Amino acid sequence: MRDGLVTLFGEVNLTTMDEALVLQEGSTFVYVRATAIGEKQASVEIFSYVVVDIEVTEALMRYLLEYNLKLVLGGFGLSIDETGKGVVVLTHTILGDTMDKEELYTSVSAIARVADDLDDKIVEMFGGKTAQGKLNAPPPLIEVWE
Repeated sequence: MRDGLVTLFGEVNLTTMDEALVLQEGSTFVYVRATAIGEKQASVEIFSYVVVDIEVTEALMRYLLEYNLKLVLGGFGLSIDETGKGVVVLTHTILGDTMDKEELYTSVSAIARVADDLDDKIVEMFGGKTAQGKLNAPPPLIEVWE
């Protein structure tokens, strides 16, 4: 997968972090991670921390849910820590077994574009901080179905 991402996006923008490959797009980072599904299949998760340290409010949740209806690829979610602060995550998952370079490029580009376009707007409307400089943030919790 690394070679495919280097071919599509170049070596300069690509960093390896734990089990994910990370690309920077403007003020956001896009993470790409392969995960096993059972013994014979895999998925490729593409996600971005859009805004961190945000106060979770009904207005924020309503905004994210309404925006999800506009998205062709991916969807917004919230990860809330033990203090009640949130992280707005934009994520999209594709089956790795049937994925081609065009699908990977389109998925990564879509997540990058939406995250970079909306991070400053969400911070302006609801507070928090953009994820720039948060490259070492922990990945969101994932649920594996077998």
